[in-house]
Amino acid sequence: MKRTAVLLALFLFMSSLVPLAAAPDFTQADLLQDQENFTACETELMLQKSLATTDQEQAEVLWRLARLQVSIGDELPDNDKDGKFREYEKGEAYALQSIEKHPNPLAYLWKSSNIGRWGQTKGPLNALGKAKGMLEDLTIIVNEFNTLDSTETWYVLSSLYDELPGGFISFGNSVWAISYMRRAMETLPPTLLYPGHYKKLAEELYSRNWSASKRAKEFKKMENDWKKTTTNLEKYRYYEGKNGGEVQPFYSSVPLTRMSDRQEAQMVLAYIRAKHKVFNNLQPSDAKEMEKIEKLFISYT
Repeated sequence: MKRTAVLLALFLFMSSLVPLAAAPDFTQADLLQDQENFTACETELMLQKSLATTDQEQAEVLWRLARLQVSIGDELPDNDKDGKFREYEKGEAYALQSIEKHPNPLAYLWKSSNIGRWGQTKGPLNALGKAKGMLEDLTIIVNEFNTLDSTETWYVLSSLYDELPGGFISFGNSVWAISYMRRAMETLPPTLLYPGHYKKLAEELYSRNWSASKRAKEFKKMENDWKKTTTNLEKYRYYEGKNGGEVQPFYSSVPLTRMSDRQEAQMVLAYIRAKHKVFNNLQPSDAKEMEKIEKLFISYT
């Protein structure tokens, strides 16, 4: 009896010395992604992939790899189309694997983003062919997962509606695009600059070119639609009119009804130019975007 007790105690002691399998930790990978250190990020994600044991953990790794592929493809020169295609297709494949393992909104987001980049690289007709599938993915995110705080999701939705033709050709709608873009601006994380968001909103506003009086009139109509619609995708088409336009954006000292589209476009660019000068966490891509913003600001003034 004593011998059995001793053996049991020894077994328990030895078992306590065996380290438990470490769970994946994405802190470092996410930091490297934000710092745009993509090679190191991929290495780190592959390490975490080797630690993932459950379907959910594997899905977490895979959607991050899909996100990484968008960045890797974007880094390639514009004339290396074949290279871009390969990276975006690889990203789409990662996203599909993530969805298969454990359906999640971020996998759908980065699947849609990789497909969108592929279409933009291929050309307008191919982009049209990919648009319906992208919209289906984005609809799942905002309607089925009820994800309303993802700035990237709203940005992709806005870009999709802004860049596609409307009418009988496709479902593009520049007015809805601005509402989606306003939501993207309101859900910006504080840790990164996101100058491309500001540039996109300014371009959309400048192109629409509504006067202050037209805005006030149209926002009232949107307010009624905002109240009547039910699904998130439909409701947020009218987001900029949710309070009749009596909303003061964070970059403005007056509500939306007190300025024209082009006045607001100039204000948006002026704000990001000033913020860029004092922002402490600038990324390499921010400089490239700010060069475009400077040129745009000059052309708008």
